[in-house]
Amino acid sequence: MATPEESTATWSEILPGLPPLSTEEALPPLPRRIGFPPWSIWDAIAVLGFTVAAILLFSIIALGIAHVVTSKHHVSLGDLATNPIVVIGSQLAAYPVVILFMIALVRGKSDESFLTAIRWNWPGAAAVGLFLSGIFFAVVVEFASRWLPIPKSLPVDKFFSDATGAYLMAAFGVTLAPLLEELFFRGMLYPLFRRAWGVAVGVVVTAGAFAGIHGIQLGWAWAPVLAIFVVGLVFTLVRERTNSVAASFLMHCGYNSTLFGILWFASDHFRHLEKVAN
Repeated sequence: MATPEESTATWSEILPGLPPLSTEEALPPLPRRIGFPPWSIWDAIAVLGFTVAAILLFSIIALGIAHVVTSKHHVSLGDLATNPIVVIGSQLAAYPVVILFMIALVRGKSDESFLTAIRWNWPGAAAVGLFLSGIFFAVVVEFASRWLPIPKSLPVDKFFSDATGAYLMAAFGVTLAPLLEELFFRGMLYPLFRRAWGVAVGVVVTAGAFAGIHGIQLGWAWAPVLAIFVVGLVFTLVRERTNSVAASFLMHCGYNSTLFGILWFASDHFRHLEKVAN
């Protein structure tokens, strides 16, 4: 798909029969038309780099606070650096800042509001159905995963070592995490890939990037990475079909809520997480 170019037309080009006008009678130039998306791949990379920097900064701050709080207990910095409260807490603080950066960047590239430019497009009455679709999809993926060689232990499991970490991870996983991921992957990144390579390739590449960003949490084990790749495919297809990032966000929230809900029931309200550790 060809990249739309910025263009400025003249009145004589649109109305060839219009006689020449004097300087005093000249009509104002037509407004510039900006192609979609108005941002570039370098802008997306800037958001990604800012995200890494923000998480690193808030991780250092959280680590410093945790070190002071636990100084009497002589907890090592290594243990604090992997503590779920420190890790998830720093991301909870960083993500709103990243979203504000994304808003400023997109507004600087577009004459439209952020939500319009990003194609948020709230689905109205269909919102409940999309959330329920996410729940149904999560059940399907969870059932299908039973036939895949999912490792018994994954790096992400460290965030579920105790009830406090599990509740914090659940709160993060159904709110800020899906919001930022949908704004970035389906809002900023997918339109760039679609413009460059078309819908089919754009959907696949976006899903691949989505799976890749979760690869570290999944230990790069092929089965869970494949599952999250399929999840990314479906979310991106929903975004394409509805022309709405809000639609994929709602489905994402329903999906994540279901996974945490299943874990909550299976572990007796996060009180016996060892039940689901094997």
